[in-house]
Order: sequence, then structure tokens, then C-alpha cells
Amino acid sequence: MIDMTSFRRPTPLETLAARYLNERRGKAAYRGAPPAGQAAAKILRPLSLKFGPGTDRLAEHWSEIVGDRLAGWSAPEAIRGGTLYIIAKGPAGALIEADAPRILERLKTLSGPSAPGRLRVKQGNPGSAGPGSQRNVSREVKKDMSVGVEIDPDARLSSALKRFERANERRERGD
Repeated sequence: MIDMTSFRRPTPLETLAARYLNERRGKAAYRGAPPAGQAAAKILRPLSLKFGPGTDRLAEHWSEIVGDRLAGWSAPEAIRGGTLYIIAKGPAGALIEADAPRILERLKTLSGPSAPGRLRVKQGNPGSAGPGSQRNVSREVKKDMSVGVEIDPDARLSSALKRFERANERRERGD
């Protein structure tokens, strides 16, 4: 049998109190803010397409752009007003300036139409170029970088696919 003493009717005061609380109850908690990375990506992606890569991205691919020999003596410093500023050690600046057309062509291949159109070379110590400098690139990556810009479209495609394959292998290894 059911005990009827446990089921009692609420008093009018309890009913009024329950109605009062239901009418004035606070709003539900807000959902947390979205990750800042998502908001930044929405803003930065169109800007990077419009204005081209930053010096960090150029530093990652620096030995591919200027070649292994010059990459050890130089580093990208800044991009301002369509000009890439390079810091180079000693006479490497003259070699970079002599090689400017080839370097600009490679920059255009990497960056597209928003690539810098001019180079300015400053003598200094490229090791102080920042955290993305050439010294952070592993030996395996240096070894695999291509030496020249391919003129033939098939050779360019083949080279790009090889670089893509190496990048995927490095990503899978966790490098």
C-alpha cells in the first residue's frame, strides 16, 4: 500500500514562492567563447592571400628559395612595401644581389602574385634573424631541397609533388 501521508499538497505560500522563482529565474549560462584561433584564421587567411607570406614562412623555405649555400649565409628579415629585406653575412650580399632575378622568380612561385618585387640586402649576422632562421631546419630537409627552378611544366609538377610527399612524411613522423 501507498502511504498517503508522504504526498501532501503545497501550501499557498509555497505555490506563490515557486511561481515567483520561476518568473525571476536567471538566464541560462552563456556558451563559452570560441577559440581565438578560429577568429584569427577568419581574419588572417584573406590577408595572407592578399598580401603574401610572412618572413616566418619564407624562413621555412629559405634554402629552397636561395639555395643551400646562400641559405647558410643569409636569412629573410622583413617584407615592407613589396620589398624583401634580407640580412646576409659578408660578401654573401653581393651573391644574393647577383642572383636576385632567380630568387624573385622562386618567391613568385612560392607566394603567387603577392610576392615581393624587389630585394634589399643588409650586411649582418643572419643567426640573429629570429626564431624561424635557417638554423632550425633539419639536415634532412636541407638535403631534400631542390637546387634549381624548373622551366619545364612537367618538371615543376614533379618537383612540387616530391616536396609535398616529403612534407607529408615529415608530418607523419612528427618532425
